[in-house]
Parts: sequence; C-alpha cells; structure tokens
Amino acid sequence: MTDPFDDIVDQLDSLTTADPPSASAAASENTTSPTQPDANADTPVAATTKKKKKKTNRKKGKTLPTGFETNFTEAPLTPEEFSKDKELYDLNKGVAERLETAVQRYKAKRKFNDIRHRMLEAYLNLGGINTGAKMFGGVDGKFVKDHDAEDIARYKATDYVPEKMHRIGEPRLEELDEDYEEEEYTVDFNYVVRSFLTHRVPFAFGMKTPENIEMSVNLVRNFLNFILYHNVCPEYTDNIKLAVKTCDTAGEELPVCAVLSDKLPGAFNKACSTLFGGYWSLITPQSWASGEEKSTNYPEPGISVEEATQIYGSLIHEIPNIDTAMPLKDAKEVAKEWATLEVAGKWLPEPGSALKLGKIICKPWTQPEARVIPSRWDNVPEGVSLWCEKTVAQYAYVGMHLCCTVHELANGLVYFDEISGVMCSQFLEIIDEKDLEVDSDFDFD
Repeated sequence: MTDPFDDIVDQLDSLTTADPPSASAAASENTTSPTQPDANADTPVAATTKKKKKKTNRKKGKTLPTGFETNFTEAPLTPEEFSKDKELYDLNKGVAERLETAVQRYKAKRKFNDIRHRMLEAYLNLGGINTGAKMFGGVDGKFVKDHDAEDIARYKATDYVPEKMHRIGEPRLEELDEDYEEEEYTVDFNYVVRSFLTHRVPFAFGMKTPENIEMSVNLVRNFLNFILYHNVCPEYTDNIKLAVKTCDTAGEELPVCAVLSDKLPGAFNKACSTLFGGYWSLITPQSWASGEEKSTNYPEPGISVEEATQIYGSLIHEIPNIDTAMPLKDAKEVAKEWATLEVAGKWLPEPGSALKLGKIICKPWTQPEARVIPSRWDNVPEGVSLWCEKTVAQYAYVGMHLCCTVHELANGLVYFDEISGVMCSQFLEIIDEKDLEVDSDFDFD
C-alpha cells in the first residue's frame, strides 16, 4: 500500500516542475473568439468586458460663481475680515497704496474670462494703474522667509500705481514741502468712468452690441461696488457713488446711441446729400455696371439719382419754410459746417399721422476740455432743426450728442450727412498726451 502523503508530495512535485503550455498549444485548444460563445459548449461563455475608465469631470469649476452674476452680492464680512480690511485700508496709508491693494484683492476674488480681463486692464490703465510685471519684481528665498504672504503678493503684483503717482491725494503745502510741485494728477473716479464707458468702450474698442455694453458697464460697476463695500477710499465715497450712477446712465443710453448711429442720417438725408453734392453723392451706384456685374449679396451703400429724386420729391413738402418752387439745379449750397451738437428736443408726428418725417432740435456743443469752435447757430435761440424719418428721430433724446456735417441750401433746406459719432449725454474723451507727442526728427516732407 502506498503512503497517501507520498502521493500528495508527488502531485505537488509534478505541479511545480511541469512546463507551462505554449502559446500555440493554448491557441489550438481554444479557437473561438473571446467575445463569442463556443458552439460545442453546454453553457454560453460570457463576453470579456473592458475595465471602464473613470470619467473626468470636464465641467469642473464652470458652475462656480464668477462674481459677475446679475444677482451677485458680497458675503457679509466676518469680524476677522473686517479687522483685516481696517488694517489693509488704514487711512494713514496713501490712496495709491490702498487702491493698489484693493485691485490685487479684487482680481483674486473674481473669475475673469479673457475679454473681462483685458477690459479691466484697459480701465485701470486709463485711471493710472499700470498692468504688467514690475521691474525687479522677483523674490528670492530670503525675501520669502522674512516677509508674510501679503507682502510677497504685493511685491509680485502685476497691477501697481507708478512711482510718480504715489503721493496722489495727499494734502501738500508749498511752504512745508521742499519737493512741492503743482499737482499733475487728482483722484476722480467718476471722471475716469465717464471717459471709459462713453468713449473708450463704444469708439476705441468698437463694443456697441447690447451684450458687450452690458458686460463693460457691469464690470466697472462691480469694481466700484467692491471699493465701496470694503471702504477702501472713504474720503471719496461720494465721488465713487456718482461714478456708479454714471454706470447706470451709460447702461441705459449706450444701446440707444448704437441703434441711432446705425440708422442715421436716414433715407431723406441720403437723398438730399446725393442730389446736392454731399457725402452720399460720391458713392452712388455705378450706372455703367450691367445687371450681371451688380452683386445682390453686397449691395452698394449709396442710392441712385433717380431714387434720390423720388424720395426728395415725396417728402420735401413736409418741411415748412422751404422754397419748393425753386428748381433743384438752383438750390445751391450756401453753408457747410462740421458740427458737434447736443440734442435739445425733438418733434414727432401724432400717432397714426400720414407724415413721414420727424425733427431733432439741436444746439452747438463743445465737449469738456476741448477747444471751442464757433458755429453759425451759436446765436440762434431755436438752434438747428435736423429733419429725418420719424422712425429714426424717435431714438433721439435730450442730452444726446451728434457729430455730423450740416449743409444749408439756397431754398432754405438744412440737411446733414457724414455721421462721425452719436454719443451719450455724459460723453467725455480723455486725450492721452502720448498720442499728441510728435517726434521732432520726423520729416513731414
């Protein structure tokens, strides 16, 4: 009789010494597809499954608030945060230092897309805050060791007030200050906001769609509210609140100005300009072009003389005090002026009236800080009346500003063309002195 323990040992030895089956042998034993059952098998063979990859949340962070939502409000300050604000924005610190700190903290508490980031930088630049890396702004290990996180962040900040403006807003007496000079800069939040929203946004940046206007206005308002909420510049609270009101006004008026800018001067004034040698007479459709050569996808902007004559003849009788009996060839131009005007009122026909024209009543206007240019309507109490379609005139409002060329004809008609700007009531253009500098070595010849 054999020992059962010897049999077990022999079996274990055979298992440990046996050669593994070759790949060819394994293939010959199983020729079925791993994803298909064996036809000869009594039970189906389960298909092999791949391990599912863990899905990554690609939208992570997109649902977090940006700080620019319509219903966004600042969270109430904790006692620790309130104490921190009092330390950061201590009135013993200069206005420049406090604003520099506020800008850095504001940018850290908001999520910016590319457009908002560039708009904020443009707004800060206009207000005198430089954006970009500081010269010698690097930090070494010793600096990090000797300073806290706030000092390190301030030193590495990319938004800073230049050295020449560090004493802005400080009261200085000539007899007590050896370095006294006439102040070149003053603190005026409303002044900067007016120029940025009424000039830079619509004209320098060309942002005239309702969405872009709303984004620009909300960005500036959001920043100003941050300054107010954290009491950064309490001595300028009234001026900052006035700047917030300017944001509200710009948000209401800029979209209207954009619409009117696209509609002016209207078909009637285009017709007059075409017939009497104005701007539109230079871009009438080419009469020599054949039908095949004319493009229907890109129609020419002007109108033909025939169409202009028809429009003029059908509407001229609506304007009073015009010598309609005078032949067109005798209605010579007697005056021409590039005018900057302010809307003082408007007249529209009664609803349901068959009249097509309305009237925008204007008076000469000169923008702040610009040189006054005499106008032929300076001493005319009723100003100048600009007639155009009522569907165009309805968008004008008191306080709006227009820049256009005004023509006066021998038959008493006044028409306008060459619209170079439709501006809101608080329009202000800050002209950078760098833009006016001329290289003395430049050869004009």
